[in-house]
Amino acid sequence: MPIHETDAFVLRTYALKETDKIGVFFGREGGKVRGVAHGARKLRSRFGASLEPFTEVAISYFQTEHRELVSVSSCEIIRSQFDLITSGEMLALLDHFVELVDGFMPEHESNERVYRLIGATLQALRKATPKQCTALIRYFEIWMLKLAGFFPDLRFCGLCQRESGQDETVRISEDGAMRCSHCNDRTGGELRPDSRRLIQAIIEQGPALFISSPPEPRPLGEVGSLTTRLIERTLERPLRSYEFFGRLQPVS
Repeated sequence: MPIHETDAFVLRTYALKETDKIGVFFGREGGKVRGVAHGARKLRSRFGASLEPFTEVAISYFQTEHRELVSVSSCEIIRSQFDLITSGEMLALLDHFVELVDGFMPEHESNERVYRLIGATLQALRKATPKQCTALIRYFEIWMLKLAGFFPDLRFCGLCQRESGQDETVRISEDGAMRCSHCNDRTGGELRPDSRRLIQAIIEQGPALFISSPPEPRPLGEVGSLTTRLIERTLERPLRSYEFFGRLQPVS
C-alpha cells in the first residue's frame, strides 16, 4: 500500500460507525479524495480539530487498489479556519464554497489552480465586509466554472462566431453559449456591458484586489443570476447551500 502525503483542504466529514469519520479532502496533489479517519469521533482523537471544514492540513493516507476510500493515517493542521466562522451566514458561505468544490472536482484529479483559488479566497474572506462577501461569492463561482471548463467564452458568439465588443449587450442561452446582439432571440439571461466588465475584472484580478472596490449591486446581481443558472445546469440540481443564505442569492 503506497503512502501519499500532501497539503489539503478538508471539505466535509461524515460519521462512520461509532468512532470513525469519512473525510472528503481536496489535496494540492491527488485532488479530491475520500478517506476513513479511524477513531476520529473519539473524545481524545489524535485528529483533534483537524477535520473541520476548510482547515488546511498536511495529510498522509494509504490507498489500496480497487477501494474507493483511502485510509487516513495522519492529519496535521497547517491553518485553521475557525476564526472565520463568526456567524451562521459565514458558515453557510463556507458551505457554499465546499459544495462547489465537491460538486465540480472529480475524484483523484489534481488541480493546482483550484487549490490556490481556495487559499486566496479564504485569505480575502478574513478581511471582507458583508458587501465584499457577496462579491467574493460571485468571484469564486466564476472561477470554479471557468477552471472546471463550464464558463462560456464571452468573446465570440456561439452561433455566428462573430467577436463581440465589450460595449455590446449579449445573452447566455439555456445551453450555456453566448449569443451576440445579432443572434439574440430574447431567450436566456442577459449580460449588459457593465456585467461583462465585472466578469473581466474577476478573471484579471486576485480575490483581495477584486473586492477592494465592491461592484454595484445591479451588475453583481446579473452576474449572480448567470452563475446560479450555469452551476445548477451543470450539476443538474439546485444548490443546497443557497437555502442557508437566501438573502445573498441573486434574484433570477
